[in-house]
Amino acid sequence: MIRIDRRLLQNVDWVLPAIALAVIGLGFMTLSSLATRSPSGGASWRQLSWVGIGLLGLLAVASIDYRRLIRFAPAFYLGGVALLVAVLVVGRPVGGARRWISLGSVSLQPAELFKLIFIMTLVWALTSRWGHQLPRGMTFFSLGLLALPLLLMAQQPDLGSALVLLPVLFVVLIGASVEFRLVGWLGAGALAAAPLAWFVLKGYQRERLLVFLDPFRDPLGSAYSVIQARIAIGSGQLLGKGIHGATQSQLNFLPERHTDFIFAVFAEQWGFVGCLILIAGYALLLLRGFEIAATAREPAGRLLALGVTALLASQTFINMGMVTGLLPIVGLPLPLMSYGGSSMVVSLMALGLLLSVRMRQFR
Repeated sequence: MIRIDRRLLQNVDWVLPAIALAVIGLGFMTLSSLATRSPSGGASWRQLSWVGIGLLGLLAVASIDYRRLIRFAPAFYLGGVALLVAVLVVGRPVGGARRWISLGSVSLQPAELFKLIFIMTLVWALTSRWGHQLPRGMTFFSLGLLALPLLLMAQQPDLGSALVLLPVLFVVLIGASVEFRLVGWLGAGALAAAPLAWFVLKGYQRERLLVFLDPFRDPLGSAYSVIQARIAIGSGQLLGKGIHGATQSQLNFLPERHTDFIFAVFAEQWGFVGCLILIAGYALLLLRGFEIAATAREPAGRLLALGVTALLASQTFINMGMVTGLLPIVGLPLPLMSYGGSSMVVSLMALGLLLSVRMRQFR
């Protein structure tokens, strides 16, 4: 007979999944509005199936002690790197990029799963010497954990997934009480080396940076997505144009509107007020994550919750930033809203890790 510790259920943070489901509901509503005139007409219903799988993943992860997951993190890391290598060998090419592995009728994006694997591996590395001052070698070892995956993701290319891990690394290092001076030098070094990245970027990636500096340099080409997204957001005004009046999204002027640019669709339909409600939902979700990190009773749980929350915060900020023109365009979905199986399942599994930490605070 299976016995469940009642204290686990008593410590469940029911607000966290409730907020997540509310954001998912807004995403489903937005995807459904695109069904009538979109080649991705069944995207909203397929998304529901991914939500179901993701909720099962959330329950599975939450039911496992996060400390046990961290102990197996090195094995997960090797498996994740192997999947990233497999993408380059047998990955399915889409739009000049290899980011997905086809498993019959289902496609897996290993870079999404590796985000959680990297956080668990980083926590495993940093907590092995907790209670003592972390040596600088451990900090550089943490950088080494990121170097190979970044290289493999850049080869796909998947610049968005690669870049989102950098703020996660710095947040977790700061949470692990690494010397601020060392973190500052690492940050300064990264900024100083940033211009050198120009020489290793692909042509379309360079063009995206130029478009960021001058959005109207190629209005019918590389800048088209940025311009149309701005028009969609601006036309929403205060209360939005409604589902049927949202011409940018309904008449196919806005590219990738069901994936990377879904925030622009939502902004056109529901306006400034709707965007405030959505952003408030994300803010509450992130605040719950940081609260779980702050109240965790041991370092592993604190750093794990901190890393997961930083990951969700980085993805949300980067996606909204690129759609509004505040950041260059990168291929990064909006968590819990954008269409995509791997992104949805991994986002819900990330919430499962937060719940796992929260549920075990009594020990």
